[in-house]
Amino acid sequence: MRSGGFPCRAAACDQSFTVKDQNSMQALAAASTARTDHEIAVHGYHHVVTAQEAPRGWVPRVRPPKPVER
Repeated sequence: MRSGGFPCRAAACDQSFTVKDQNSMQALAAASTARTDHEIAVHGYHHVVTAQEAPRGWVPRVRPPKPVER
């Protein structure tokens, strides 16, 4: 993302949408929106998410070792 920006996801399109300010979430969202708008207007392409991983319901807890009694 840093050097090339968001590439168009339609086949055979070399258009890329750069993030103007690398430290701004608004700039990131604007580049993503510009890419989506381009894909719909020019290619009639609507991206479909094909698979998502289920969120982990728990995180293993690491406990400190018990002190050794002497």
